[in-house]
Amino acid sequence: MTRDPDDDALSWAGEDDPTLEGAGPKTPESGLAPGWKPVGGPGKIAGPSEATPEPEAQTEAEDAAAGSSVALVVLGILGGVYLLYTIGWALTAGRMPNSAADLVGSFMFTLGLWLAVLAPAGWFALVFWQTRGRTLRRILLLVLGALVLIPLPFILGTGGA
Repeated sequence: MTRDPDDDALSWAGEDDPTLEGAGPKTPESGLAPGWKPVGGPGKIAGPSEATPEPEAQTEAEDAAAGSSVALVVLGILGGVYLLYTIGWALTAGRMPNSAADLVGSFMFTLGLWLAVLAPAGWFALVFWQTRGRTLRRILLLVLGALVLIPLPFILGTGGA
């Protein structure tokens, strides 16, 4: 019996030991032509009840998929808005002069500016964490945050010299 070179990578050293012959399960003879190898197992043909879903279930699944696609697009747009807000607040914080006279006032002013930079990202993350499974509430809270967290000093041009 000649060895098939395709099987060389699947063999172990010492596998040809005569004491190991007959230890494995025998495979039945197949009706394949010489040189062909059977792959996989026997197939299963689905019956008519398994192949066609109910029309109502199919319609509901399509509606849910369409709704989730719209929600995904809206969440992507709002994510971009929040990213732009974070960049706007960072630019505002970087160019805002600190006019506090004492050390505590200067620290509080700087802390407030950098909390304003973190606010859009924090709001976005907190809304996602608190509204798992409630898509409409999530979108409404993100729109509310987009209205509240607008970087007005950056937009109006009053945030710096």
